[in-house]
Amino acid sequence: MKRIVIAALALCALSAFVCAQNFNGAPGVPNANGGESFSFSITWEDIKDNINGTQKGPAELSVPANEKKEEAVSLSKEELDAQDIERMTLLAQGGNANFQYNLGRCYDRGLKVAQDYKKALYWYQKAAENGNDYAANNLGCLYLDGDGTEQDFEKAAFWFERAAKNDNTYALLNLGCMYADGSLGGSPDYDKAFKYYKKADKLDCAPAAYLLGNCWQNGMGTSANQKKAFSCFKRAADAGYEPAYYETGRRYYEGNGVKKDMKLAKKYLEFAAKKGDLKAAALLGGCM
Repeated sequence: MKRIVIAALALCALSAFVCAQNFNGAPGVPNANGGESFSFSITWEDIKDNINGTQKGPAELSVPANEKKEEAVSLSKEELDAQDIERMTLLAQGGNANFQYNLGRCYDRGLKVAQDYKKALYWYQKAAENGNDYAANNLGCLYLDGDGTEQDFEKAAFWFERAAKNDNTYALLNLGCMYADGSLGGSPDYDKAFKYYKKADKLDCAPAAYLLGNCWQNGMGTSANQKKAFSCFKRAADAGYEPAYYETGRRYYEGNGVKKDMKLAKKYLEFAAKKGDLKAAALLGGCM
């Protein structure tokens, strides 16, 4: 599964692409099976801060005055995890959207608790209804994958669109992927896919720049333009998006959409080869 962005790289004529969160195509491209890719970051101290600080949870929640950080650290990991989840659940039940979202992620990923997609769905929906865009995107991913519920592309698109309205780049990419692989409307709609990739690219989303490069390269949703394709691939590569290293290096090597430059070709192809790209390794010999 998941999220990110964050789906399954459904390779639709865009030489290396997919749908949103668990890809089966070019590494790193978000696919319609997944959502955002942030790591779980709520800690014991964050939870106590929420209880005792400005972000109040349910009024009945409290932490004993003698329960200091030093004492908490002395507990076993299992005890700490149990307390984290217990307090997070109480805060989520009290209506805190951020904790609802993080609790959903715990159940979604099996973090600190047994993986349970139905509970993930429940808490993502609570958080999404309270305005958390990441939860809305991940909720869409669950409907897209059929995890914890029946697969439902329309509901997936509904939640992606809700998050996309607030410029959530993962949701924009997921919608683009769904249109590109025909999940919405029954057949690929590259015009709409291109539109969503372009919106995400304007938000400095490297995977979107890469997918947009595929569109310009292959004339998907727009007329083919190799200079624009190169610009997108290079922008994605320079942002550290690994799948773009090979395309950027190859184009410098061939002079495709950019002036031929063996020095720069070698630079990007070496980046790609170090990441295990065999095509890049094969081209490197010609750069010597």
